Amino acid sequence: MTSSVPLTSIATSLEDFNEPLAKKFLFPAETRLHRDMEYLWGMEMGTIDPTHERSILQVRKSMVTPFPGGANSWFLVPTEETLNAMYELQMHNLDVPVSERISFFDEFAEDEYEYIFVPRKTGVDFFISQPGLAPRRISAPYTDFPRVTSSALPFFVAFDSQNKVLCLPATRGWQAACVNLTVHWQPGELPEDFLLSCYPETLVTKSDDETPTEIDFSGSKSGSDETIVTPEDDDGPLFFPDKKLYIHEWVESDARQSWDPVPRNIIPPTPRRDRTRDVSEASQKRAQWRVESKRGLRYFERHFPKAAARFRATGS
Repeated sequence: MTSSVPLTSIATSLEDFNEPLAKKFLFPAETRLHRDMEYLWGMEMGTIDPTHERSILQVRKSMVTPFPGGANSWFLVPTEETLNAMYELQMHNLDVPVSERISFFDEFAEDEYEYIFVPRKTGVDFFISQPGLAPRRISAPYTDFPRVTSSALPFFVAFDSQNKVLCLPATRGWQAACVNLTVHWQPGELPEDFLLSCYPETLVTKSDDETPTEIDFSGSKSGSDETIVTPEDDDGPLFFPDKKLYIHEWVESDARQSWDPVPRNIIPPTPRRDRTRDVSEASQKRAQWRVESKRGLRYFERHFPKAAARFRATGS
């Protein structure tokens, strides 16, 4: 068994070896962390490129499919020796002035680097296919998984795997080395010299009494890239009214406005009917069951004979 294999020789499906390669981007396109990484990695501000060819993994298509076996079933980690070298370079960039930092592009200029292949799920089988050799299957617990090689730079690979390493039990030396390296990879306060290194014309120095110093523009030429020339208006300088006077006049003009009520067609109120009277009239029109209905009259005579006799005699 070889000590390392190309990353492109690994797939989760044998049919995938006949398909074109796919890409896995390692660095986010959002600029929230770009400035911090540029400072730590010895780069100039605004020069990091998430689409750089060395920040992309060339892999088989089945290795970047969503589920069940694909982009979420594995990740790469630089070797412990590489992680320690990256840490030394990063600490050097933190300790020296901005101009003396060393770019990781210059320090890590090899065509390929060796990485540790870390499976994340036990239910995924990986196939390794190399020219002249029969494909072989590697299943859990993946104890005989070889190291892989890729042209991606280790700083980008470590950035992609930093959070995934934290989810593993800390049993290996490269895990501690990866955590020590990536603990600084978060938004923080950057040196002023680094932020202004690309825009020196915005730097305003102060004297001992904290007042801005006078800048001599006598040697500057009109129209050069280093001098900002304010255009002159033919009608003279622009007039900006006094703020208090402007507000006072605005309040007075607003108070002088006449606010005429908007004419509206007012509908006169309609008198409501006496609902009590309606109910009373309706009840008088209905038959009174005790004295008028045949059924009520028979019930009345049977249960109240004396009152019924009096009703016949007097009618009430």
